[in-house]
Amino acid sequence: MSVLSYICDYGSDSEDTDREPEAKRSKTKLPGPRLEGVRTIKGDVHVDDPELHKGRTRSFPHERGNWATFVYVKYPEDSTLLKYIAKIETAAASVAPIERIEDVHVSLSRTVVLKYHMIASFNSTLKSALDSIQSFDLELDSIKVYCNEDKSRTFVALKVDHFSNKFLLQIMKQVDQTLREYNLPEFYEDPSFHASILWTNGNKQEELTEALKHLQNLRNNITLEPVFVDKIYCKIGNKQYQYLLD
Repeated sequence: MSVLSYICDYGSDSEDTDREPEAKRSKTKLPGPRLEGVRTIKGDVHVDDPELHKGRTRSFPHERGNWATFVYVKYPEDSTLLKYIAKIETAAASVAPIERIEDVHVSLSRTVVLKYHMIASFNSTLKSALDSIQSFDLELDSIKVYCNEDKSRTFVALKVDHFSNKFLLQIMKQVDQTLREYNLPEFYEDPSFHASILWTNGNKQEELTEALKHLQNLRNNITLEPVFVDKIYCKIGNKQYQYLLD
């Protein structure tokens, strides 16, 4: 599953277009948003096919002109991390059918909705808010099981360690400030920063927590190298924007 993938299906024009007056059909389109200073990484276009979502449900319905948006830190996968995830996956599979998350990351915001006309301004504001943030090392720590707000999915994750947490809090405050300016919901009041690695449908929090208890000690014998974070990412629809840290 790619947690960073969102659906952008705009549909086709109405069949009534052929009957519109000539002057209306030839109206000049508004220019797209200007995003100077923000690096854009084009993503793939995804089709909204429920069979591709393995039973997942949308947190909110898709509407034309709405762009699902969230801010995050990427966590690259190395061989040590993948072996550790495989051990956790084996234990978790005894509880429920488990899916691996392809894009390991640490979220710094909820998934919010931006209107198209807000994109350029939002990016500019977020870029300015992150300009003074220093680069830092990110480390993952213990296993933690989470359930989403509507209890439709359960996630197995690796929590961020105490030292890294203070840097993420600093960034989150800047992201929250930007969200407030656009009347968008802020992140959780008492955030538990983590990188989700596995997921399953439904509320399996208690069962998975119990099944994974014996693996907590295994973490002490595995060395996950710190990841140097010098970029923050924002996913808007099917595009990624990145912001360089000092």
